[in-house]
Amino acid sequence: MSEFWYTAATAERVYGDGYTAFSLFSGTHLFWLLLCGALCALTCRAAPRLSQRGFMRFVRVLALLMLLDEAAKDIMLLLTGQWGAGYLPFHLCSINIFVGLWYALRPNRLAAELLYYLCLPGAVAALLFPSWTALPIWNFMHLHSSSIHIMLVLLPVLLLARGFRPSPRALPRCALVLFATAGVMYIVNAVLGTNFLFINQPSGNPLTAMLGQVLGERMFVLGYLPALAAVWGLMSLPYYLRERLPARQHR
Repeated sequence: MSEFWYTAATAERVYGDGYTAFSLFSGTHLFWLLLCGALCALTCRAAPRLSQRGFMRFVRVLALLMLLDEAAKDIMLLLTGQWGAGYLPFHLCSINIFVGLWYALRPNRLAAELLYYLCLPGAVAALLFPSWTALPIWNFMHLHSSSIHIMLVLLPVLLLARGFRPSPRALPRCALVLFATAGVMYIVNAVLGTNFLFINQPSGNPLTAMLGQVLGERMFVLGYLPALAAVWGLMSLPYYLRERLPARQHR
């Protein structure tokens, strides 16, 4: 089988455990980060100028492209005999593909809040700490993983650029969705031997591997809590101040 069709697991079996085709913040990695930043800038510039029909067409095209990207991955894996339970769409970013499709078909505030508080930080973290470093740039799964996460960043950025303003009051609901999903995925992982949401074991992602080294394999998941609190605090702060400021001005 050509290297173009390798998954990260296949590459590690062929070249050895721990093999990497590119390192974090190398030229290859920076290329995707800069591309994501450039596309976000273009989206922020274009979104306010679109008509409502044009905006929704943009959202639906983006949601459709994400769905097709994910479907192409599964078809490739099945045709090359590499598909396994670990490729079910139960990782946070995969789940958010369907949240994006939900918003595209029926725009609503809850879906938009989930895309901001769950999809955006999850996709950004995946791009900053990719789990596909064993794959060269000219590889299907490398291209898929990079493109799908960039689109997952673009969708909430598109909503923000269009005027959507998240509310800190929605954060408890978003957190409840995340923790409920994590509880279900913990059981699914135990049954299938998978590691969806990277909650059963720290392997598979540079960030979780670092938490495993610091806190140990049994306690690494506790490191998510302060990280989530810090990220959500920063994401909520400007909108919290925006909600509080008018009330103070009218006193």
